[in-house]
Amino acid sequence: MDAKDRIIAEQSVLIKELRREIEELKLALAKATKDSSNSSKSPSSDIVKPPKRGDRGKAARKRRKRGGQPGRKRKLRQPLPPERVDETFVYEMTDAEVDRRNLTPTDKFEIIQHVELLDMPIHVTEHQLRKYLTPDGKTVVTRVPELEGRPIFGPRMLAMIGWLKSRAHCSYSTIAAWMTDVVQVPVCRGYLSKLCNGVISDSLAAAHEELKAAIPEQETLGSDESSLKNNGKKHWIWCVTAPMFTVFHIASSRGRAVLEELIGTDFAGTVHFDYFSSNCSFAWNFDVKAQYCWAHLIRDIRFLEKHPNKKAKRWAGKLLDRTRRMFTAWHRREEMSDEGRHRSFTIHRDGY
Repeated sequence: MDAKDRIIAEQSVLIKELRREIEELKLALAKATKDSSNSSKSPSSDIVKPPKRGDRGKAARKRRKRGGQPGRKRKLRQPLPPERVDETFVYEMTDAEVDRRNLTPTDKFEIIQHVELLDMPIHVTEHQLRKYLTPDGKTVVTRVPELEGRPIFGPRMLAMIGWLKSRAHCSYSTIAAWMTDVVQVPVCRGYLSKLCNGVISDSLAAAHEELKAAIPEQETLGSDESSLKNNGKKHWIWCVTAPMFTVFHIASSRGRAVLEELIGTDFAGTVHFDYFSSNCSFAWNFDVKAQYCWAHLIRDIRFLEKHPNKKAKRWAGKLLDRTRRMFTAWHRREEMSDEGRHRSFTIHRDGY
């Protein structure tokens, strides 16, 4: 091999090495630019808003007008039922106007309701316990056992505080401000925390256990989990949804054992979850029918669309196109006959 051939061989090896490094850098860059549109990252972690998907035809570009859309049934607010009405006023035309316009009265009325808060929407009950003095000067108070250890708020107010904390996601500071500003009952955040984590939580324990026991009996379930820290220690909030209820369960683990505890190892229905290792292990080891999350799958396919490997990009593009067609058919399922729906889903499943 002469000097020229040796130089060509060395350059060929160098080019191959540089190409390999470029491919690795492209893949590393693609991984570094993951956002909520092409991965399982939350939208709050996006540094900038992900770019919108490409043009999908005239239908996507056409903006809908405000208000009700053509073909949709009009929905009007229904008045509150008669038992919720505290005061009623009836308005009628005068007899002279009825005669002048030749009208015939009916027993029907157009209903207009006005809803207002009371001046003070609370009821305060004061219990006065007389004090007595013993011969040696000590104070003794009348003992009322049913009042001992009882919170200062009644069941409805406790339910309202629990609703504000859970359903409305209010902080203790916000609830304290609401109590002070709206119902004019000052209360500290510490006492609200004691109520929510004590008497309110305890009142829901039996219902929570009843729902947990009903989980294995359901035909379909959805499961997901999210981490949180309690006094610096990591925990997970597990959410298991059924058609009629949802159960939240706090565990110190994200492992398969939590699914075994909540759903059971002999579950006969279908579980919808993502393909995190604990979920896959649970489905595989106990022969549980699993429907993996399409949202996660579509985001991963979108990531492969940006993969430096051309074959992977083409494959991802074809798979996304087939996915769009499948979900287009799915959203039209109510318009199809049973035979047409089965045929459409089979075509999209098999890809022909």
